[in-house]
Amino acid sequence: MTKAQRIAAAWANLPAPELTDQVRLLVKARDAGARAVWSAVREDNVIAARVRGALAGLKAEYRGHRDEAMWLMWIGQVQQQLAVQAAAPAVEAVVEDVTPELEPVVVQEWAPRPEQTAPRPANDAPPVLFQEPASSSK
Repeated sequence: MTKAQRIAAAWANLPAPELTDQVRLLVKARDAGARAVWSAVREDNVIAARVRGALAGLKAEYRGHRDEAMWLMWIGQVQQQLAVQAAAPAVEAVVEDVTPELEPVVVQEWAPRPEQTAPRPANDAPPVLFQEPASSSK
């Protein structure tokens, strides 16, 4: 059992506040040892869920903090490391070509037809007569 796996196993028994403190220290460390711990945590779904909860709590804690951007970036990186799935071995399944013979599809050209509308009478609107305003001079 590696050191990272021992740390992840110890986290399974920690109460939430202590786990949050340990996660905070490891988020801040950002070294190869921390990455090894995150990969060990990712392998155990229960511990990974608890750590994701602690990370969400840290995110909320650092909102409005003067170093908010830095902490949110670090926490985001850890969340990405926890979300990465281990590369599963590629299993190549033998697939037989079972495509049924299809009949050729006849494509017909579509030409828009002009709409048949009833002819409109020439004078639908009443004529408008513009008049000069009456002069107000007396």
